[in-house]
Amino acid sequence: MAARSQPVRGRVYALAVIAAVLVVLAFVWPPFAQPQGYHDFADQRAWLGIPNYGNVASNVMFLVVGLAGLGVMRTPAVRAMESASRHAYALMFIGLVFTTFGSAYYHWAPSDTRLVWDRLPMTVVFMPLLAATYAERLRWRSDLPLLVLTLLGVGSVAYWKFSDNLMPYLIAQGGAILLIVLALAILPTPWTERRMLWPALGCYAIAFVSEKLDMDIFRATKGVISGHTIKHLVAAAAFYFILHMLRRQQLKTDTDR
Repeated sequence: MAARSQPVRGRVYALAVIAAVLVVLAFVWPPFAQPQGYHDFADQRAWLGIPNYGNVASNVMFLVVGLAGLGVMRTPAVRAMESASRHAYALMFIGLVFTTFGSAYYHWAPSDTRLVWDRLPMTVVFMPLLAATYAERLRWRSDLPLLVLTLLGVGSVAYWKFSDNLMPYLIAQGGAILLIVLALAILPTPWTERRMLWPALGCYAIAFVSEKLDMDIFRATKGVISGHTIKHLVAAAAFYFILHMLRRQQLKTDTDR
């Protein structure tokens, strides 16, 4: 057992170094202000009295998946988890519910001021997912890492708001995804079904590309749907894979490890 844990310990140290480097980079890289062109979305059509209808209404899928995820947290498969990872997944789904309203509020009348309320709940999605990923693999017994990571994410948005430097937020979001991918690749987990995190991350990648190709997709579909609306739908689908993973998970047996 000791021989087996030795390489895992080395991987944990390496991941800790990477995390520390990311924190340093967030503050030593040149400041990056929010581009104002970001608010100029391709689909600005109103419908049923709702401005920017496609980007506003598509947020309802976050609510659907978030509430379904909170329902899954009550199942025996999830209640069998250690409290630290269970609480992290629960907070992630709560953040997803609040993202529905924050993102809809922003897209109703896009501006930097409203964008704060879009990004705040988003940090309470990806930071708890990061915490959950490591909590179950490193057998965390305390909610303190979850609290620290969540506050770091929220703090990155507050820092951008008051300093006009978006870099810490970008590092927090991108760094969280990087650390999750590395954990999936090199840290063992006691739970089955974790392969479902890969299509979830794939959805995140598609959402990222769709956002960048907002206008191109809108033109290619002859105005049927924009890239940013697709981003919302695909991002919500990512969390469907996670709730499906949690619903079906089981503790691995010795032969599975």
